[in-house]
Amino acid sequence: MKGRRESANETPLFHSQSIPDPSLFRRCPEVKTEQKSRDELINDLIDLCHKIRGIEQDERTSASEPGAFQLTHRQYLDIIEFLPDATFVIDHEKRVIAWNGAIEEMTGVSKRDIIGKGDYAYSIPFYGERRPILVDLVFDVDVPLRERYHFVESDGKTYFAEVFAPRMYGGKGAYLWGKASPLFDQEGRMIGAIESIRDITDRRLAEDALRKSEQMFRMVVETMNEGLGVQDERGVIIYANDKLCRMLGYRRDELVGLSETSLFDEANRRRLEREMKRRRQLEATSYEVELLCRDGRKIPVIVSGAPLIDEKNRFRGTIGTVTDISTRKEAEKRLRESEEKYRTIFENSPLGIFHFDADGTVTACNDNIIEIWGSSKEKFIGFNLLTSLKNKKMRAAVSACLSGQSACYEGNYLSVTGGKFTNLKADYGPILSDDGSVLGGICIIEDVSERKQAQDALRESEKQLRFLSSQLLDTQEKERKRIARDLHDSIGSSLSAIKFSLENIFKRIRQGSASHESLKAIISMTQHAIEESRRIMTDLRPSMLDDLGIVATIGWFCRQFQKVYDGIRVESHIDVEEDEIPDNLKTVIFQVMQEAFHNIARHSEAGLVRISLEKKEDILHLVIKDDGVGFDLTSFSIEEANDKRGLGLPSMKERTELSGGGFFIRSAVGEGTEVTAQWPLGKGLGDSEIPPA
Repeated sequence: MKGRRESANETPLFHSQSIPDPSLFRRCPEVKTEQKSRDELINDLIDLCHKIRGIEQDERTSASEPGAFQLTHRQYLDIIEFLPDATFVIDHEKRVIAWNGAIEEMTGVSKRDIIGKGDYAYSIPFYGERRPILVDLVFDVDVPLRERYHFVESDGKTYFAEVFAPRMYGGKGAYLWGKASPLFDQEGRMIGAIESIRDITDRRLAEDALRKSEQMFRMVVETMNEGLGVQDERGVIIYANDKLCRMLGYRRDELVGLSETSLFDEANRRRLEREMKRRRQLEATSYEVELLCRDGRKIPVIVSGAPLIDEKNRFRGTIGTVTDISTRKEAEKRLRESEEKYRTIFENSPLGIFHFDADGTVTACNDNIIEIWGSSKEKFIGFNLLTSLKNKKMRAAVSACLSGQSACYEGNYLSVTGGKFTNLKADYGPILSDDGSVLGGICIIEDVSERKQAQDALRESEKQLRFLSSQLLDTQEKERKRIARDLHDSIGSSLSAIKFSLENIFKRIRQGSASHESLKAIISMTQHAIEESRRIMTDLRPSMLDDLGIVATIGWFCRQFQKVYDGIRVESHIDVEEDEIPDNLKTVIFQVMQEAFHNIARHSEAGLVRISLEKKEDILHLVIKDDGVGFDLTSFSIEEANDKRGLGLPSMKERTELSGGGFFIRSAVGEGTEVTAQWPLGKGLGDSEIPPA
């Protein structure tokens, strides 16, 4: 690795120690090298250099004992030979003067083939060509080598380098580490250089693998979806990935160095203390907690941590992932709210609702379905719709639902669990999983009995309306006929008599025989015509109604009725003020009263009639009751009334209801008849329901 120095056992041979002239070696003692370590060999070599320095002053002794040089040179070569690193030495002319066994083994080049050769012969085994290598830097620092090496560094005159040698091991190549140092004589002159070479392929490959592994680890850590943090044994954050920094709103340099307790409030800090106690006991833990962001926000997270331990199994810190579960928490909150809303709708729906599983077994139901069917939850939950329903159409609807289709049933149903007969409408819908398979179904049931009754009543009402409309037209036609008859029989005959009398008088006047007595008869006939006109107008709408009001008109009408029908006694009771009665009701009240009295006179054989008009709880009541023969209501219909029995009843009912009121009849054979008309006061007509009388 760049910049890395080898250990003390890689100290360059001789360093800057000077190497004396070879003639001085003869006095050096023999160095035993067998079975010695590399460090020991290097130490012996250094020691030898020191001894050589000690005899530098004794040139005479060196010259007189030439055998000492040979002995010391042999010791020097032995030390180089036994060095475990591949080592070679060149002289100042760059000829190889030493080539140890380790370099023979590394390069496959023997001593006899290389010793004494120059011209960069030492580079051929490594590069397949003659070229300067590391040892040449010792002689010339300007040699262009640096671009060829992974790195080149120097320590004084010693050079370190790493390089890839492609010709090593039969062309397989190898990564080499080299160290080159100069050799000096006793006078400090450089006389050569030594280079030690080590095969670092395994180390380099391991470093490359480690570097790639580190890069991969960093890429994984920095791109993971979870935050990652490392704390030392004191709980201080010593690493945080980008995800954790972004999650908490910190820059990395702000987060690293903080105590992890600063990310917790008081309540969550107690949880952290419990978890850290377990971590110190070398337990891995996972827990849910809230972390404090830089801006003071709290975010819910899941922390999954494990202890970091050293080779002696001692706790040295923690490493943990942090997963932001804010989205999940928000989804859970919304799900709870949704479930609560659904539960509220489910329990309080006016419709009956129940669920069933894929086998058709009821799993849940609300109270309303129990009320509709008259059953109990104990009986209904667990009931199998496919095997126990007797209604084939409803069972078919359930089967269709469980096949993934929507289905509907409407009709009468006899509950199996409750025994209640109900007119209902049932809508079935399947419940599907994410992959589209049917998990079960839901049924919404509506009791349509009232709706059915309302529909029947509406149809009946429409029938009545058509009948009343026809009756009204018939009544209007009869009224026209009656008015025409009255005008013809009464007014018409009177006017005809008056005309005839006047013509006779004019004739007699011309003859001179007219008298005043003849005019008296005309006056009498004219008076009769006036009275008949008033009677007809009163029958249509008495002027008193506009002049004096309905209260006075009722009293007048009762008196007039009793004069005409002296065998029928009339009693009236009025308990309402004139201004409390809306103007639009006054004519209706009079017409209903008039029609009721006419019916009494024609059909009841009554001797007493009681009429009351009073106000009770903002409702105006008109009640007309007689003590006549009455009739059987069970065999009587207003819509089917005819001239013989109920002439005018449809008209009274229609007038009352069209004015916003309610019309009711009570009668029994021999017990008379009571007619009641009611109208709400103080509100718009039709705004208030009229309770039956």
